Amino acid sequence: MIESTTIFLIINMLNGASYSLISPLLPTLGEKDNISESALGWIIGIFPLTESIFSTMVPILSKKFSRVNLLCFGTFVTAIITILYGFLIFIPNINLLLIACFALRIFHGLCAAIITTLVYSLTISLAEKDKTQSSLGKLEIAFSVGNSLGTLITSVFYKIGGYPLPFFVTGILLFFSFHLSSQVNDKNIKKEENGEKNDDNINYLKYLFYPQIYSILFGFVLSMVSLTFYFPSLTYHLTNNYMISVSTASLFFLLPKIPNIISLQFLDKISAKFGIYLTFTIALTLTGMSSLFIYPIPPLPRSLIVVIIGFLLMGSGDAPAFIPGLVMLAKNIKGIDNSIDEMSANDISSVLANIAVELGDFIGPIFGGYLTDNFGFKLCCLIISVIGLAYSAIIFLFFYGYIKIDLNKIDDKKEKSEKYESNKEDEKIKHSKIN
Repeated sequence: MIESTTIFLIINMLNGASYSLISPLLPTLGEKDNISESALGWIIGIFPLTESIFSTMVPILSKKFSRVNLLCFGTFVTAIITILYGFLIFIPNINLLLIACFALRIFHGLCAAIITTLVYSLTISLAEKDKTQSSLGKLEIAFSVGNSLGTLITSVFYKIGGYPLPFFVTGILLFFSFHLSSQVNDKNIKKEENGEKNDDNINYLKYLFYPQIYSILFGFVLSMVSLTFYFPSLTYHLTNNYMISVSTASLFFLLPKIPNIISLQFLDKISAKFGIYLTFTIALTLTGMSSLFIYPIPPLPRSLIVVIIGFLLMGSGDAPAFIPGLVMLAKNIKGIDNSIDEMSANDISSVLANIAVELGDFIGPIFGGYLTDNFGFKLCCLIISVIGLAYSAIIFLFFYGYIKIDLNKIDDKKEKSEKYESNKEDEKIKHSKIN
């Protein structure tokens, strides 16, 4: 029998695959039925908004229903919804099509909230104490791998069977996810549920009034906007301006995932070298700069290679923004309120960060679609870049004192390390002379 933590990794991966299909494929449906990019932005953006709102209700539902039963429900309905996306192309009436799109996206967001919340909470409950952080990190990588898998499915099966086939294939795979969720060993889960205590509610909102908190959260929002603004427009842009197929264009959605996964492997070393505040600032600068490459503006040459560089820059700034940002949030929350323990500070920072990320995920496609409809995709990319770079400069100035403190600590550690190595070398020389 497969271990529960392995099951959660597979479920999260397949959940990521389902999530990633919409961005490259929905614009092709919009082009066929003459749906505006603003409307496409709303259709794409309603998913994270629904997920964000409904996530707060999952703990309540978990107390009313078994967590395993709730997870089974979420994975089963997600499989059905993914298949139904494929049938949208057969709806002849544009008004019915828009209603169906919004309905599916809302229900998909509800199910994603169930799956994401339960997969992470159950992993924490069932993982060995010394492996909890490692297990959560693997969940993040599994979701990224799922995103990549979904993009590859889109590229291959769109070429074979057009718009519906990628959804049908992924939907069938998701029934395997439903099967796995029913195999979760619920004995330990029931013990957790029976042993739950009604903790006092923490007032998360009070921390939003501190500038060091909302400045970091707004950085999360802008970073997500930079990562999602092109969703309604990129397929149009690439197929019309570079004369490539939809299958090839869909692969560009995969590009940011590659440096994102790589940067996760070196993030500790990067943060150790620059400090968390400067790492966060550099990450915001990279994501802000990347938009200039997606629609190359002179003196950048108009080339697919330049576009690829833009997406690689974007992915390079993803993990270095969010993970150090979480640490920054927890540190500042602990600094604001010394009465709370470290675990509570981490919980609060996670809740606030998730809200900010989902908000940015919601705003990005809508804002990008609006700008593209009214000013064109070229100016849209320029506006997003200017906003991102301007805010990274603001963050640098605002946290300049913290950045200096971090760098001084790094220099002190380096000096101590060098002195220690020098003393060791001197001892070796003395010892050799005595001998």
